[in-house]
Amino acid sequence: MTDTPGTLTIGAFARASHLSLKALRLYDDLGLLRPVWVDPASGYRHYAAEQLEVARLIGLLRTVEMPLADIRALLSAPHSEWASRVEAHWAGADALHRQRAAVARHLSCTLRGDPMTRTHDVQTRTVPAQTVLTLQRRVLLPELSAFIGSAMDRLHAEVNAQNAEVTGPPVVIYHGEVNADSDGPVEVCLPCAGPVQPTGDFTLREEASHAEAFVTVRKADFEYHELMTAYDAVDRYARAHGVRTGLPVREVYPYNWDAAGPDDPAGEVACPYTPNAG
Repeated sequence: MTDTPGTLTIGAFARASHLSLKALRLYDDLGLLRPVWVDPASGYRHYAAEQLEVARLIGLLRTVEMPLADIRALLSAPHSEWASRVEAHWAGADALHRQRAAVARHLSCTLRGDPMTRTHDVQTRTVPAQTVLTLQRRVLLPELSAFIGSAMDRLHAEVNAQNAEVTGPPVVIYHGEVNADSDGPVEVCLPCAGPVQPTGDFTLREEASHAEAFVTVRKADFEYHELMTAYDAVDRYARAHGVRTGLPVREVYPYNWDAAGPDDPAGEVACPYTPNAG
């Protein structure tokens, strides 16, 4: 296989770009990096020297594990957007890495049988029957935070648009595990009163009055391991002082998350239960 004047064979291009032949064939098939010419007789791919810059960029983007679909979108976007797209990808990857590190820490502590790192002050309250407007979606771990924030904004906007009243803080309920393989679902709820009607993907439901055991969680402790100790603390309290109801444990957000500092209260973990008589 020889070079065509002005082009590089796929072998020469692979050596110059530090990409494998397999990767180059894949990028061609996906439309990420097309050869400038394919020999109709042999099927050999030929590349222009000017394509080396893009090839090396793709290699670097794959090094930081940017998905191929996102690379295609980046290459199709104006060059002025490329840097911001890389920054957005890395912010998401960094957040996911920190979530996974927290899960790994929780697993290590749990499997070693380490005691809980924080003693939680469990309190109780009675939550009256309430109407909640909800958004529910199946999401994997990387999309979780964005979905919760977006859902809270949409719920507040919908209640306001219907001239109704928000009567309590947002609540997040996990109806299933959320990780790299399991997608929940996750339900975000907003208590409300007034002429609210479910529209689009919004759901309206009634939640019965119930007692709750709850703990307040600092913003710094909203990472997997510390949050799981809060879940464990309220579950243990509820079982020791009564019977768990059919309502799942939930996260409640009565505080201004954005304004909270690391040591400020940012949310609560609450466990519905039926207290022992007397």
